[in-house]
Amino acid sequence: MGSPPSQSAVGPALRSALHKLLREALRALETFDRDRPARAHFVRTRVKRIQSLARLVPHGSSWRERFLPPCHELKDLFAELRDASIVYALAEKYAPGEAHHLRVVAQPDLKRAAHLAEFAEDVLSDYPEWTTMEWKDVASRAVRTYRASRKSWREAAQKNAPDAAFHDWRRLVKRLLYQCEYIGRRARLVRLTARVDRLGATLGEIQDVCMAEDWIKKHLGKIPADLPRSKKVLRRRALERGKVLLAPKPREFRRMLG
Repeated sequence: MGSPPSQSAVGPALRSALHKLLREALRALETFDRDRPARAHFVRTRVKRIQSLARLVPHGSSWRERFLPPCHELKDLFAELRDASIVYALAEKYAPGEAHHLRVVAQPDLKRAAHLAEFAEDVLSDYPEWTTMEWKDVASRAVRTYRASRKSWREAAQKNAPDAAFHDWRRLVKRLLYQCEYIGRRARLVRLTARVDRLGATLGEIQDVCMAEDWIKKHLGKIPADLPRSKKVLRRRALERGKVLLAPKPREFRRMLG
């Protein structure tokens, strides 16, 4: 964990990680009906990891143009089911007895989902530089994510920042988390990764509260007072954690990568 892999192993290791995640998503589809909300969450999480690791691939913009769209569509097939389970739980918390207004979510198209995952598997082999990829270029891609996360934190810290600013920040923090988890097995990132994880969890809570707020406003009209209070507390906590986590300059983060 203390040093980057040899040059010859960088690309094959990253390709293997992406392939493994796609296989895990496909296996979850095979047992989807055992626990639909849990399987939907699992598939979406695996695809988010795939999207994050694909962005570590250097000089891969044209390859990503083919690889990421099917991944994005695959993730979105399960968004409605996942969001419904979150809104149901929060509606029961903030507006007890009103969750019956939620409509039943249709079964995702599992056949389409499997096709998309298999297509993405095929596109993996289309990237021409797996065996010549260099560690320094992968590390530079991770620094790019860190820099974007820092910029997004500053935007969320602005007075009266909209919910969208925190949503965008969360997306980048989750990307940073998945990249750090991958790289951290061979670099000095363990403590940093734990902090990123905690921040991502807080930003996830904010996103869930925002979804509940939108649903309650649309279907019930009056928003319970404790819901915006919860969001305010969570926002403050996220900004405090972000200030600590993202204080190091990008060049300091680069040194952590080895």
